[in-house]
Amino acid sequence: MDVGIFVVDGVGELGLGALLGAFSTANALRKELNNPPAEWHVQTVSFGESVRSGSGNLVPTIPLNEVSEPLDAVAVAAVNVFEPSALVELVSAPGNTWLLDRIRSARVEGVHLAAACTGTFFLAEAGVLDGSPATTSWWLGASFRARYPGVDLDERSIVCHGDGITTAGASLSHMDMALSMVYRTSPELAEQARRYLAIEDRSSQASYAIPEVVARGNPLIVGYERWVREHISQQFLISTAARELGVTERSLQRATRAALGMSPKDFADDIRLDRATRLLRATGLTVEAIAREVGYINAGALRALARRRRGVSPAQIRAHGGPW
Repeated sequence: MDVGIFVVDGVGELGLGALLGAFSTANALRKELNNPPAEWHVQTVSFGESVRSGSGNLVPTIPLNEVSEPLDAVAVAAVNVFEPSALVELVSAPGNTWLLDRIRSARVEGVHLAAACTGTFFLAEAGVLDGSPATTSWWLGASFRARYPGVDLDERSIVCHGDGITTAGASLSHMDMALSMVYRTSPELAEQARRYLAIEDRSSQASYAIPEVVARGNPLIVGYERWVREHISQQFLISTAARELGVTERSLQRATRAALGMSPKDFADDIRLDRATRLLRATGLTVEAIAREVGYINAGALRALARRRRGVSPAQIRAHGGPW
């Protein structure tokens, strides 16, 4: 399997390292299988002989015009840019046209395409994600959805598969993406590598999302997020929130749906669950007391919310606090 990892100036070292490390681990473990798949031949490719990482380090690369063998897969590594407008400026910059052209050519040739985190913006900018399911970093969902409305975006997913395309979420999801590509060739090898790398079975970014960050970029949603936090211990109507924010309930519904892909109620539930999660991990309060703190009449309602939105119980959330 020949894989080209395409990079540009500003490439994120963490994502690139995760990709290289996952494929390297899979190669090292092949010999442990009775019927090993073909080795993964991975090349880091750019327009020239090197790029500068987002941290300023020199990353040696193979020039695009020296890649002679046909590639089975092209993966675009993330760039170390977190602010949406700067990211859009980067992916649409004339200096990166070569990468967009290569992505389009690879799509026509039937090459498997992949990207994670901010790298997903390159696939979207090239137009290859239109009509396809995709994911990106949880904090970039609103900006991605606004610029690329033709993409079926689900920023909650860690990894998302389309027809010949794999996308993944925030930085360490590069590793999940690489292992999903290994899985296409050998499920047994992917599972072995996952265990050696101590990667959890996970499918959602929801537990990592920070509501106040998700709301950024839209003044109405920022105001709504703050209003919910100020009234979090209360049972309120969405119509009340909208009225106090000076808009109609329908306007608020449209705004959250367009930017976040969810209703105001679902976003309020996320805010409540985020606060409950912090209390579960940082305090010794009972689940019953935390439920009241975040606006539910009893612990059962909070347990139902956690199951519905995260697939876990409050006890599991509490048990999975940071190991440090």
